[in-house]
Amino acid sequence: MKFFSNKENIIYAIQMVQRAVSMKSPLPVLTGILFECNDNMLKLTGTDTDLTISCTIPVVTEIPGAMVFPSRYITEFSRKLPDGDIEIEKIKDSNMATIRYGQSEFNINGYNADNFSIPEFQSGEIEFIISSEILKEVIKQVIFAASNDETRPVFTGILAEIEKNIMTLVATDTFRLALRKLSIDVNVENLINVIIPGKTLNETARILGSSKDITCQIGKNQILFKTDDTVILSRLINGRFPSYRQVIPENHSALVKVKLNSLLDAAERASLLVVERNPLVVFIVQDNNILINVRSENGWIREKVPAETNGEKLEIYFNVKYLCDVLRSCNYEEIYIKLTGAYTPAMVTPVTGDEFMSILVPARPARNE
Repeated sequence: MKFFSNKENIIYAIQMVQRAVSMKSPLPVLTGILFECNDNMLKLTGTDTDLTISCTIPVVTEIPGAMVFPSRYITEFSRKLPDGDIEIEKIKDSNMATIRYGQSEFNINGYNADNFSIPEFQSGEIEFIISSEILKEVIKQVIFAASNDETRPVFTGILAEIEKNIMTLVATDTFRLALRKLSIDVNVENLINVIIPGKTLNETARILGSSKDITCQIGKNQILFKTDDTVILSRLINGRFPSYRQVIPENHSALVKVKLNSLLDAAERASLLVVERNPLVVFIVQDNNILINVRSENGWIREKVPAETNGEKLEIYFNVKYLCDVLRSCNYEEIYIKLTGAYTPAMVTPVTGDEFMSILVPARPARNE
């Protein structure tokens, strides 16, 4: 293997694929990045077997071939290279490569490419194209509600339900829930129900970059996202997602209409005074305004936010981090907050449209509050 490239392209491709590499893999070869060179194209691949990312860039190929480079060293070394052309050559009959740049060279040991196992995508059940901007927005609106608790893998994922031409994404960690609907260019007769790992969607949102359209394929146990130069392949999560429709309130006793930025700014200022052991703010619905109060050892704050209020006047305690997460996920000028009681779920929706919804479970204050 021998090819010529430039620093920018090499760094771009490495940064894309190294997100899928696990340095904790029991197989040393999988802590590396596979370089495959042929027909003036270089394909880099990283995988932890659950998530696989490949990126293809143009190069000048002199000798086709393949080799696995240790991810940690090739990533750091590539960033420190001078600007200009780079020559990479695998030494014949060895697992060592020489990287030449300017008047200097660097030799690095790697692994045999034959030992690098790449998961293959099985034929997909459906395929559709979606705008990268829409996909990034949708991911942002639901991903915050997914759990980080690996002991409950189903809650670390995002449910994707596809029926006819509507895809509904749902995430919940049992303290909050987020739901986003969008139209896609397919017509599915039978309901498709899969759970996508939250890590996969997080990495997809980061990788999309300047791509305009994303091709998505969903198979029985896998999902694939494809841009012009990058492919993301992921296993789906096995399990049964909780019946989220049961926790959506059908009625409300208080309705608040408020400007999103005004409420978010107030909540973020209040969050500065909460302490880790008691991250609660008091959310009080009054006539034509909302009060947000915090008292802690750090100080005291009282935020008064203008709002249109109807129905019962309530005093509710929210985890301020969860409240801010919900508000940051919204991409609307005004929102409704629909309340059902001091200890029952609150629902946030846009004033216009029904494509987004988030549910936040109130907290119970400590007895000495």
